Amino acid sequence: MENPPGFYRIMSLRLSRALSDIGVNRWMVRRRRRTFLMIEASETINNAKLQGSDFTCFNFGSQSEGTTTPGLNSDIDRLISLNDINIMSSWSEWEAGRQNMLMVKEETCSPQHYLLQVIRPDSPEPFIHSSYVFHVVDSKGRVLFVNTFFGIIAQLISIRDNTLYYSSGPSHSLLKMYDFVYAYWCRSLPQECQAWFERPRPGHWPTPEMLRDVRECGCFLVPDGYFDSYYRHVEWRISPSLIERTLMFSMKTVQLKCYVVLKILKSHVINPLLYNEGKLTSFHCKTALLFAAERLPPRMWRENRLMECIVYCLKLLLGWTKTGMCPHFIVAGVNLFHGKFTSRQLANLSKILSNIIDTHLIVLAYIQADDLGNRMFSTNIRTVRYSEGLHISTKNSLCRWLSVNAHFNIYKGFQLILSETSDFMSEDMISYFGLYLTTVRTYVHELPFPLRVQYFDYVFRQVLSVFASTAASCCIRNGSVVPRNILCLFESSLDTDVASSRLKLASFLVCHNELERAADVLNDVERRYDDNVQAVCACGNMDPLDTEHHKPLCTTSVVNNDDVLLTNKTALCVRYLRQEAFCAPPILHYEMVRGLGEDINHRHIDERWMNWAVVDSLPYLYYLQYLTFRDLGQRGRQRQAVLNLDNCFLDANRRSHLYHPETCFNLIGHCMEMGGLPELALQLYRASVEAMPRNNAAHWHIYRLNRGYEI
Repeated sequence: MENPPGFYRIMSLRLSRALSDIGVNRWMVRRRRRTFLMIEASETINNAKLQGSDFTCFNFGSQSEGTTTPGLNSDIDRLISLNDINIMSSWSEWEAGRQNMLMVKEETCSPQHYLLQVIRPDSPEPFIHSSYVFHVVDSKGRVLFVNTFFGIIAQLISIRDNTLYYSSGPSHSLLKMYDFVYAYWCRSLPQECQAWFERPRPGHWPTPEMLRDVRECGCFLVPDGYFDSYYRHVEWRISPSLIERTLMFSMKTVQLKCYVVLKILKSHVINPLLYNEGKLTSFHCKTALLFAAERLPPRMWRENRLMECIVYCLKLLLGWTKTGMCPHFIVAGVNLFHGKFTSRQLANLSKILSNIIDTHLIVLAYIQADDLGNRMFSTNIRTVRYSEGLHISTKNSLCRWLSVNAHFNIYKGFQLILSETSDFMSEDMISYFGLYLTTVRTYVHELPFPLRVQYFDYVFRQVLSVFASTAASCCIRNGSVVPRNILCLFESSLDTDVASSRLKLASFLVCHNELERAADVLNDVERRYDDNVQAVCACGNMDPLDTEHHKPLCTTSVVNNDDVLLTNKTALCVRYLRQEAFCAPPILHYEMVRGLGEDINHRHIDERWMNWAVVDSLPYLYYLQYLTFRDLGQRGRQRQAVLNLDNCFLDANRRSHLYHPETCFNLIGHCMEMGGLPELALQLYRASVEAMPRNNAAHWHIYRLNRGYEI
């Protein structure tokens, strides 16, 4: 290891370069982490704190660590920490007036597992009996909390909503790309974790400062019993996920590259050769990396020694397969191979690992995922990389994916808050949003400082946009002069995304008959809305994880600012609450009362946005241009605007990015009405109804035309 062959040095550099090209580099790792930390904050604030619930969201795993590539197709691991129950590791932690549960360790308990005994909220004494369906009484008369609660609830929801149900270990999810784990937080680290702080180590990593910090992380209890335990339905497993994330966040980029290669080998080489005889997991690979980071000196973790570090980790795994014991890095007494492999399967795994090591990782040359093999062996390391364009394209694609996810999650959370204001008077919204911003500022303090500012500024601009159009709508409704400060609010809210807030400003100007200014704003939006812009909808019509559905990217729009997460290449839907109605064209007023008769009974609980007017940004841009240029007498530009609006449907790529196609149909139909073609408009409205029979404002438009009414 001290005198590596020249082959290893060259291949290490090639491999490191290839990994950088596919997104495992310092810049992209930082961007991934910041994105998922912002989503954590949004989920916790909007879905928990402001809804009166007491839970905290965490994003763990490779997506939030930055240790994945597009070819690994990693899912998103989300842990929901329920804070309504006080988990006691000792009687001194009992709290009056709260639900309390005591961690109990029995001789029969499996390693890393505890029982949860139910304790009275009015006195530090155990419950003697309970009729609650998820409580059981054991042979010693103790009332215990079973771990099947979350799985049963998830299955009932999937049956109610007629959706698929996915389960794996403690994970219960209704979405394929998400692993949801519900857990309880224990403020004190169990005895099994304490030994980790005391064991001998070289000292360079983790540093004494890190060890001091992670003592405050505590641990989670997840509902996952030991696989062959008779008491597995009442056992809860210790999960030091926060400690592990802190350790992973402290890693050097080359260490993360080592981990990613281990996962690539696991997914594309090792497990396929194991067939169905047990599977090596990412956590096994992470465990090898953690031990290697602790044992290898810092000088080993360099780009030109990457291959040696990978081989060292493989040798650790190989040694564990021979002894049959894979230790947990933090929790003492745990064998991570137990229940995963039989002796024969471990022998087979040992042969595979030995072969990979003996052939000096040459198998990497045959990895097709992410085109890794070709990237490594394409050109001389000292020449300009062949894949520069491909590197930029990959970087752009990952930036797009992360930006879409951030916008989607934060915007969806904000929509949840807006749904609470449906019956508010306009004046009441000011105090409500003041409380909202105060709550955001309170709970966002745990984010790193740059993210804290970015997240609050983004939410603040969203609030300003609603404030501005609500206040302007009141002025227009009352026939009063719109004060200058309302225009300042509009201008301060413009950078929520590339289009939506600007379109709300333009719409206000059209409704206020300031057509020249409206035309200037619309021209600015059209200039910004290039082929790279991705439409984002948080109304339930979009899957933010569907990377194939995202627009192809040009290779020139890379955002290199580390502190910019919410880039200007996304366009949110334009949304009008009923309090903003007079800032919207009259045709959108019908969208706010789209439900007819039984339609409302056919809405999902998450479709409260149907009480608003919601339209995709691009067709709304062209519709506003049509109105503006029509009233300005610019017939040529008016015709071009309606052609562009038609093209939103005629062009297959644009049509695939419409999340409210029925509203787009209705806008085109209204343009036909204004153009003196009511028969064609009626056909379009009927086509809209055929595409979406319920909760569609086109019913109103068909009724109008049949009665001879115009907007």
